[in-house]
Amino acid sequence: MTATRTRRWLLRIGAMLLTLVGLTVAAAALLLRAWQAGPDDWAVTVRLGPVERALSVPALVRAATHPVGMWLLDGRRWRTRFGELSWQRYADGHTLYGRCEPCTLHLPALGDTPVALERVAWTLRREGQNRFHGTVGLGQGDRMIRGTWRGELSDAALAVQLHLQQAPIAQYYALFGPGIPELQRARIDGRAIVQLRARLPDGTVQLSTQVDGFEVAGLGTEALRTATPASHCTRPQPAGDPGPWLPQAVIAAEDQRFHEHRGYDPVEMAAAWRRNQRDGAPTRGASTLTQQLAKLAYTGSDRSHVRKLRELLYAVEMERTLGKARILELYLSLAPWGEGTCGAEAAARHLLGKPARQLTPLEAAWLASLLRSPDAQLARWRAAGEVDRAALARIVGGMRGLTSAQRRPLKDRLAHWQPAAPAASGTPAGM
Repeated sequence: MTATRTRRWLLRIGAMLLTLVGLTVAAAALLLRAWQAGPDDWAVTVRLGPVERALSVPALVRAATHPVGMWLLDGRRWRTRFGELSWQRYADGHTLYGRCEPCTLHLPALGDTPVALERVAWTLRREGQNRFHGTVGLGQGDRMIRGTWRGELSDAALAVQLHLQQAPIAQYYALFGPGIPELQRARIDGRAIVQLRARLPDGTVQLSTQVDGFEVAGLGTEALRTATPASHCTRPQPAGDPGPWLPQAVIAAEDQRFHEHRGYDPVEMAAAWRRNQRDGAPTRGASTLTQQLAKLAYTGSDRSHVRKLRELLYAVEMERTLGKARILELYLSLAPWGEGTCGAEAAARHLLGKPARQLTPLEAAWLASLLRSPDAQLARWRAAGEVDRAALARIVGGMRGLTSAQRRPLKDRLAHWQPAAPAASGTPAGM
């Protein structure tokens, strides 16, 4: 009798287990069906054993931000390509707290170096089916930068608006502290507000900043009032008067608002950000002549956002310690013009066989047009006499010292103008 009862209990337990397994499989199938991505949905591919399914990201987000989903996420943590994510549900049952520590984000518009932050934390609360809001904190402790965010979800995308509250610029720099050795001695004044609009999954980011009172001291750039940094170029660098036209041509080519800005140009920075977002790579720069001088004198030329932040510190300080005239003088003495040539005088003698002070407006405009990519442009010129006439026209049009009467015949000559026959690349002309 006892054995019979045991068998019955075992059969009942087995039946219950089979029922539970069946219910679990059925529930999983229903969930997968409910989460299955439509043809126009934002989707992610998930592998379940040998089967791959395209699941709707918006459906998964709605499930995760449901009170039951929050309960399931509470205390969970996992490693992602951004860093380790951890989740905690608040006692109200409707708010999630998330943290990424450390956190890295790859923004193609900034280049190959990812943005690395020590800590990013946020809260998330859902309003209805498709709207979310919360707070965000970058960094930690008393130097944390705080803000708020809102998001709106559709079947195809998530649109996010982030507003970081006004904070000292020094706090923004502190987020990148280990990569910026200048923070050990720089005194940074001023405050900034940052607003960001992002759209996922395409990754487009619109960035706007409001900066007030940005000043820098302590980097020692006042030494450049009387000293000129060493050049890395291989050709001799004779001193010389740049003349009336080359400084104007360089400003027209590289930094048209040179005399108006304070070391950085927000208009150009915004335009470069839009272009680089569109191209998915840092194809357009926004460096002023002051920032380019900072690169030549202090930071080097590695292509990273950290180097640009360092460069900005030096540029802001140099505007105060050196002034526009000295900044332009130093830039013209150090700028690389290709083929191992640096400085305006060396470039004029090497490429045109004359001192810089004797350059005509078109010759000055041509030399200035080389600064974006000197070696590549010189190679094309030497091979086929190729000249970037569109750049020449833009530069001539922007040279402020030219009168209308002087500018008109220059533009008429552009279609057929050529520099004097080039010197052989190994033998400087006129030197």
